[in-house]
Amino acid sequence: MYQYPSHNIRCGLDFLNLKDFTMRKANFIASGVFIAFAIFIITISSQYPPSNHGVPGPGMFPIIIASLIIVSAIALVVVTVKSSALKDTQVDLKSKNIINVYITMTGLIIYLVLLPLLGFVSTTFVMLLLYLKWYSKRAWWKCVTISLVFTLAIFFLFGTVLNVPIRFGLLI
Repeated sequence: MYQYPSHNIRCGLDFLNLKDFTMRKANFIASGVFIAFAIFIITISSQYPPSNHGVPGPGMFPIIIASLIIVSAIALVVVTVKSSALKDTQVDLKSKNIINVYITMTGLIIYLVLLPLLGFVSTTFVMLLLYLKWYSKRAWWKCVTISLVFTLAIFFLFGTVLNVPIRFGLLI
């Protein structure tokens, strides 16, 4: 009977070995992801209409932010290369703090999906309320008050003062 070799079959994602996941490796991966994301944003934003009579076009602000993301990611790579202390620091991908990051990212994705469907006020209020209650452990009435005040302040600032139309979705 033929026995298969005992070596592991390797794929192109060997660098993501979670048992051997160090802070150094995490910094390089995060830098690469952020640089790729920023290049994507710059590519999309450069297709927006150009500036008009000295007034910046709609793509200027995203390009500035994406450029700052690239600079920050390069700075992280430089600091990581220069620092020898990060070499052996293990990253626990199941710690409470990391799980909170997963919860936050999942909540933001759900928020972005529901935002155009339900509207800014209702979606933002619920998101802020849930995040405040999860992370601050304050009383419900305080979380409701803070969420309501911030949501309405942002809504009126952008809708009234800055004339940015944010009335969309089923519930505003």
